[in-house]
Amino acid sequence: MKRLFTLTLLACLSLPLTQTHALDIALPEMGDSAGALISPREEYDIGQAFFWRLQQSTELIEDPEVNSYIQSLGYRLAANSDEPGLDYTFFMLPDPAVNAFAAPGGFIGVNSGLLLTAESESELASVIAHEIAHITQRHILRSFERHKRMTIPRTAAMIAAALLGAADPRAGSAAMMAVQAGDIQSQLDYSRAHEAEADNLGMQTLVESGFDPNAMPSFFEKLQQASRYYGGDNIPEFLRTHPVTTSRIADARGRAVKYEMKPQLSDRKQFYLIKEKLRVMMMDDPADLLEHYKSAMSREDDTNKEAVRYGYTLALLKSGQHTLAREALQPLLDKDKDRLAYQLALADIEMSVGRVEAALEIYEDNQRLYPDDQALTMEQVKALLRTGRAFEADKLLQTQIELGETSRHVYKLLAQAKGQMGQKSQSHSWLAEYYYESGLLRAAADQLQLAAQAAGNDEYQRAKIASRLREVEETLAQMEQ
Repeated sequence: MKRLFTLTLLACLSLPLTQTHALDIALPEMGDSAGALISPREEYDIGQAFFWRLQQSTELIEDPEVNSYIQSLGYRLAANSDEPGLDYTFFMLPDPAVNAFAAPGGFIGVNSGLLLTAESESELASVIAHEIAHITQRHILRSFERHKRMTIPRTAAMIAAALLGAADPRAGSAAMMAVQAGDIQSQLDYSRAHEAEADNLGMQTLVESGFDPNAMPSFFEKLQQASRYYGGDNIPEFLRTHPVTTSRIADARGRAVKYEMKPQLSDRKQFYLIKEKLRVMMMDDPADLLEHYKSAMSREDDTNKEAVRYGYTLALLKSGQHTLAREALQPLLDKDKDRLAYQLALADIEMSVGRVEAALEIYEDNQRLYPDDQALTMEQVKALLRTGRAFEADKLLQTQIELGETSRHVYKLLAQAKGQMGQKSQSHSWLAEYYYESGLLRAAADQLQLAAQAAGNDEYQRAKIASRLREVEETLAQMEQ
């Protein structure tokens, strides 16, 4: 029954939303315990299926520097959670809504609007710590325990719809309508007990990770006040799915004062720099963007003075004003020449004007200071491939794989490098992994078949491909049931 639950949910997630439905067959009722319902492996499968579906329905933020930051912050918090060994996946969506959400198995999404609204790294960390607690306590599955007479397939479809609704409320609502049993809500709302538990455990994680515990009640209070100011129709999504009351904020404040502040271990400036980079990425109109920074620079304070100038540099670069961008960046380099964010911005300027070799020199110099840094390496690899230096790019990417960096974009770059090197079979194999991580399982299987054909008489390569193809086809069969 456990396996049937997982496969049913995988099937629900693989279908178009208009086809998601509960199977009309008689099955035993659910048990009372979410922990007894499915195994950790099956829970991860549910989260991965959701993540696959999410990538096919919405864009994710792909900037290596932004992703490296949010993952570093997330892993730091997860290391101090109840389940530090869980295989967490942290990712960002280019969505202005102030929201974050968690899926079973350690998948945590953060909207760009949340980071842009947070005024400190501790505020951002407080929300991520809260979401980590929802995962470690299995609140998503426990939320369905009250529907004890609901069949397993129907419950599976309900969870799928609720998870989809977290990322796209309209899509989630449409899916929920197909499976709702009378008075079931069209979007998953955590109970007060679950919220209190997530607040408590999240704050412990926050403090153990070296952040300010007061940031959690402070940020929730800001969101609550903002929703009152803007009206009921503009309530932040986070408050819709995680209701915040005055008493809950008061409880959190009372809890926060009991903690002894630990030394702040993070580079707080990096938070502000990433925030400005994200702001530049999210604003489409270059003229509006430049006007924003000109206004901000006239009223900048000591907290974000350098970050604002950094954002202004990126805004100039985005508008094609390369000379002015270089001039704006220079004071930052003069003051803190070894800061990687500034060095990457300088390399971006060089790349934008076609000085690829100059950019490569910057990347190579910084590899000595920040060896194998994820963001640095990804940008360096792109420049190497642009100049046809595939062997060097391949070596850097293989090191990333050895370090455990298995994102789909590492796989895609590896496929490109192997292709430039004339290794067609390996190129198809790595492209298959890119498609697999993207949730495009049929395309992954097709690439593996092409890889087998290109392997020729290499029996070892053919055997390895055949084994991987069986795994992909088994997963594909489960998704298509």
